[in-house]
Order: sequence, then structure tokens, then C-alpha cells
Amino acid sequence: MLAFSSAHSAGAKSLVYHTAPTVAEYLEATRQRDLLKARLREIRLAPHAQAYVVSYPHVVYLLTVVAEDSPATIAVLPVLAHLAAMCPRLTLRVLEREAAAGSLATLLGEQAATIRLDDAHLPLLLAFDQAWQCHGSWGPHPRAIEPYLAKWQAGQPEMGTPETGLREPPVHEMRLWYNSGLNQACAQEVCALLAGIHDRLKEAAPPQAQQPDDTAEG
Repeated sequence: MLAFSSAHSAGAKSLVYHTAPTVAEYLEATRQRDLLKARLREIRLAPHAQAYVVSYPHVVYLLTVVAEDSPATIAVLPVLAHLAAMCPRLTLRVLEREAAAGSLATLLGEQAATIRLDDAHLPLLLAFDQAWQCHGSWGPHPRAIEPYLAKWQAGQPEMGTPETGLREPPVHEMRLWYNSGLNQACAQEVCALLAGIHDRLKEAAPPQAQQPDDTAEG
């Protein structure tokens, strides 16, 4: 999990972040708008995840880097959009892989060089606090996808190689898996990321000044 800041000014980071498209803007620009909008309509998140996000107390800037034509983007981005839309303190912006390098260099500094932007590592979710410190990352899928992938891969005669490119499950498979339980697993892991940020920000907050005891005799 990432946790660091860069030497760029807060103003520069804010400008880069807020220049990235919102989810609505991305949906109107992408070739995959119809599939992404269909995914948005079919997602139903568990009440406990909704309750946690709705009451989340901190301002967090979320940035997801995506590969436009990847089935993983079509599966995951709508879940992230649902979560962010539930809380006014969460903001989600979307960057396509081809446009991400410069923005990540500003937001993450030298650590941007450690970010892998190949299909196997996208989508990538990054979380920043109000001071533009990166508090964590998540992606591309919840851990619960492993049994689905293993079963699918076992039925593929030729999966490819890291050199030639590993095959990715098609969109219809991804949608089936996510609607069978991975929507909830994804939401749970993102909530865990937010919970970790909450704990770190709470620990870093200065102690509140002790209030005078009005009941004391003076």
C-alpha cells in the first residue's frame, strides 16, 4: 500500500487533480459509456458499506487510473463511483493510463516511477487527504476474485505469457463475477482503505484542548 507525499506544492497537486475528469465527464467521453452506464445500473451495495461511506468524516480525494478498453475498468469503476457518490466528503476523478504519467509525477513525486500502468495493474485507486499526502492505494480487484480467475484460467487452452500479454477475462465474465459477490468485496476493501486513512488522520490530529469543568467549585 502506498503512503507518501511529493515535493510539489499543494496548489500544483490540487490543480492536477481537479483537472482530471469527473466520473460523469469520463462517462460522456469514453467509448465504453454504454457498458459503464449498464454496470452502474446493476450495482447494489450492502447496507453496511453504504452506512460506513455515508457517515465517513474526512475529506478524501480519490483518483483512479484506468485502461479504457479493459474489462476490469468496466467492472470496477462503477463500484468506485457508487461509493464516492454516497459521501459529499469523497471526490472521485478518473485518469486514463495514457494521460496519467505527468499527473502522477506531480501528485506522487519520485514514487510515481514505482507505479505500474500495464493492464494487469489497472484500475488503480489512489487516496489523498486535504494536504495532498497519498494515504494508500487499491486495485485492480478485490482478493476474492482469485477463485474466479483460477477457474476461468483453468478452462483456457492458451493464456499467453507476460511477454506476449496475458489474456484477460471478457467483460461478460467480469460482470457475472462482480454481480455474484465481487461488487460487495470491492466495496468492503475500499471501505477498509478509508478506515485506515481515518485511523491515521485521527492519530495525527492535535489533541483537543481540555474544556473547563463548569461543575468545579471555584
